[in-house]
Amino acid sequence: MDLQVLRVISILAIALVYMLFDLFNKRNVPGIFVYATIAYGFLLSILYLNMLAVESIAIGMIVLGGGYMLYKAGQLGAADVAEFATISLILPVQPVPWFVSINQLGLPFILSLLIGSGVTAIIIVPIYYLVLGGRNAKVKASKKSVFKARIIFLAYAVFILFAKLFVGLNIAGLLLLLALAVFSSIMLLYEDQIAIKMVRYVGIKDFEEGDIIATNMMSKKMLESVRKRVKRFDRLVTSSLLNELKSKRIRGRFPVYKNAMPMALPIFIGLLLSLAFGDIILLVFPML
Repeated sequence: MDLQVLRVISILAIALVYMLFDLFNKRNVPGIFVYATIAYGFLLSILYLNMLAVESIAIGMIVLGGGYMLYKAGQLGAADVAEFATISLILPVQPVPWFVSINQLGLPFILSLLIGSGVTAIIIVPIYYLVLGGRNAKVKASKKSVFKARIIFLAYAVFILFAKLFVGLNIAGLLLLLALAVFSSIMLLYEDQIAIKMVRYVGIKDFEEGDIIATNMMSKKMLESVRKRVKRFDRLVTSSLLNELKSKRIRGRFPVYKNAMPMALPIFIGLLLSLAFGDIILLVFPML
């Protein structure tokens, strides 16, 4: 089997397993699987046996480092970081897309994947929480949310007009940007409703390592009270934080992102988009 074909099959299989764990195992990915995939990624990087091996490992390290910082800040799950790093190790450079003949400029594949996953997430989030999850009649769009939704839609409209007049925008790019404008506006319009559906209020005994606390949804009084007693209190639940919370006998129920959308789903779809159509920016602006 051609090594490049093996790499593509590998990232598809790995991303699929991550997605299945995320969807059907309560967003818990076994550590043994995470470590095994990273080790496999390093192995395939070494098999390049040239400067591309160095480039591949360097990109993987950058992804791991940047991802770890986002994880510590409570912005990204540890498994998501590992998945991005593994894929960047296995396939460091964007290959020729399956369905379009656009020069990919030798860009890192992880850039295409991040953009594709981000675009997919913007479209999926409103569907996941507002359509599949059912609407919550008790929560209405606030004036602030309506204002932000209008601003973001106007910003997209101005950008589309500018791109059409001065850069060159094909029909695929126009449809994609319109979709992003609509779904970004919907997401901002119902941001309060989405936030409520993402969290579940639980006590310390129900905390799990890796949980993300929605500190923005805690009252100012409660947040200040907890931080006075627990100096390291932050969004990310670590083993040390959990032990300290228990030792200080912290009481009360905290908003935790227990119902957050499985990120491995948009990552898998973004992977398919990146392999099929390449970098979305080059697809939208083929003149670049």
